[in-house]
Amino acid sequence: MSVKDLVRNELKQRVQVSSTRQRYVDPPNMISLAAGDPNFLLPDYIADAISAAIKGGCNHYCFGDEAELKEAISNYYSKYGYKAPPNLITITSGGNPSLNQAYAAILNAGDENITPDPSYGGGGGMMRYLSVKNVHAPMKKVNGLFRIDLEALKKAITPKTKSLYLDNPGNPSGAVFTKEELKGIADLAIDHNFFVVSDETYSEYVWDGHKHECLIAIPGMENRTLVCMAMTKMYSWAGMRTGWVITGPELAPYVASAPSGSVSWPIQKGAVKALTEGYEYVETIKKEYEERLDYATKRLNELPGIKCTKPEGAFYLFPDISGTGMTSQEFGEKLREEEAIRISGSMYGPGNAKGHIRLSMIVPLSYQKTPSWYEVTKDKTLESAMDRIEKFVKRHVK
Repeated sequence: MSVKDLVRNELKQRVQVSSTRQRYVDPPNMISLAAGDPNFLLPDYIADAISAAIKGGCNHYCFGDEAELKEAISNYYSKYGYKAPPNLITITSGGNPSLNQAYAAILNAGDENITPDPSYGGGGGMMRYLSVKNVHAPMKKVNGLFRIDLEALKKAITPKTKSLYLDNPGNPSGAVFTKEELKGIADLAIDHNFFVVSDETYSEYVWDGHKHECLIAIPGMENRTLVCMAMTKMYSWAGMRTGWVITGPELAPYVASAPSGSVSWPIQKGAVKALTEGYEYVETIKKEYEERLDYATKRLNELPGIKCTKPEGAFYLFPDISGTGMTSQEFGEKLREEEAIRISGSMYGPGNAKGHIRLSMIVPLSYQKTPSWYEVTKDKTLESAMDRIEKFVKRHVK
């Protein structure tokens, strides 16, 4: 009998590796616009807070998590219109672990989860592990952005539906859902008795006067919503793995009891410092992200076969490249081979994501000054990346 015969059945399924996370032997001139890994270096005062925590003896277990961090998260999230008591907040080791812990608390084998198409679809691996069926509901394109289609959601609901995944702001769709849209989702959740896993990782990144609204504040949704967030994007915290789940008093004990990984105590101390004193830093990087979005949107719309709408939120572009005559996969593979640009493509859904690519604005413009954790040279700027994309498109599209 082989080892494969003995391991958990759900792990035997062949799982495709995300194109944003695949390992390649990259040429030295490679520019990645794939994974959403912010380029910004953390400011010294946050690093100093972590160092001080280590030197101060925070090098052992932190049972129940850092109380100050839960208080800081509670105060931070209250600006969106919902004040979560600290005891209803569960600290997790990052954004995806937040989603995994939320799903582990509510899903059983044989349940169904609805995921909009296109969307990040976070937690898909956990659903496979739990033997849960992931049902895709197509979104509708409105003014160049994909938005929730309530009729499509209704059609996707079955007696086995236990949850809906919602990323707001959308990744890669770029949509920031209105209070009216969220009310429509809430009505369906209440009428059909399911949970909503609300991935609000990009809540800070909302552009052109749009506003982040929170589903959990809608009447009847407090104990049906699991808000999943992380420090990853808002504080360039990707490698420091800190996130959380916020939910109502009836559901919170089950989330806290689900299997999870913990966050080191010094990192939690740093997160407290960031959430209570670091907003000037967030405002600085938000400005740079929007400049990148504006620049790249303009450049893409000047190219034949490409249509690109500036997103309402998050820091990705999701241009329609169907006019180039290439599939998303073909476009991405050829662009990497010919111009050393890495992107991601149709992994965001089986239907609507086709004919689109996702570009992550994680490469700085040449004039931006916020320190980066890697050396920024003339051939590794966003201008250089867009020059290469322009050359590639004009070579293939006549």
